[in-house]
Amino acid sequence: MRPYVIIFSTMTVDGKIANSDGYSKLSCIDDFRLQHYLRSNSDGVMVGANTVINDDPSLTVRLVKGTSPYKIIVDSKLIVPLSSKIFQNPAKSIIITSNNLNKERYEKFEKIGVRIIKVDFNGVLDMVTALKNLYDIGIKRLMVEGGGHLNYSLLYNGLVDELWVTISPFAFGGGTSIFEKGILKEIKAEFYIKEIKNLCQNWVNIKYSILYPKKPLI
Repeated sequence: MRPYVIIFSTMTVDGKIANSDGYSKLSCIDDFRLQHYLRSNSDGVMVGANTVINDDPSLTVRLVKGTSPYKIIVDSKLIVPLSSKIFQNPAKSIIITSNNLNKERYEKFEKIGVRIIKVDFNGVLDMVTALKNLYDIGIKRLMVEGGGHLNYSLLYNGLVDELWVTISPFAFGGGTSIFEKGILKEIKAEFYIKEIKNLCQNWVNIKYSILYPKKPLI
């Protein structure tokens, strides 16, 4: 068993979640409220290490009523700094990482109360096993807030159930894609529109259900 997984992302009209310098401030207030609503209705919220380093999110619920979920970082090399906002209150903090790092790297996080989940690492982390571990500790509904490499990894492995994407009225022309890996040689997933909502006049949120065909479509 694994959690029900929803990717939440805000991107430009040309499909970028950050420019080439890492700038990613694309949301409007309605988009932020929707983000916090989904956090409050999730058992955990997951981000990649680069998102923590570049954006330094707290991953808490502030703009709506509700309880803050588990904060989960996917970090194969344990490079996130201890000074990150996530660790200002390390309760309910989890790091998914490689099982082949030295003991001291794990211990510096465990000492402040962070739970470490170690999974196999053969160039990439075993996210199937990672999600099974999260389910076993009570995370049944998981929100994912990027970045692009994490989004791609989960989608490629058939681990995403919904995508909530907000399209902002901007274009970068280059930078990080919402699914940052390059072009798939085959279509791995089909996206079905569940709902379209206008936000802040010029922003549009689209909720998709995701299905994985038994055979590639192309």
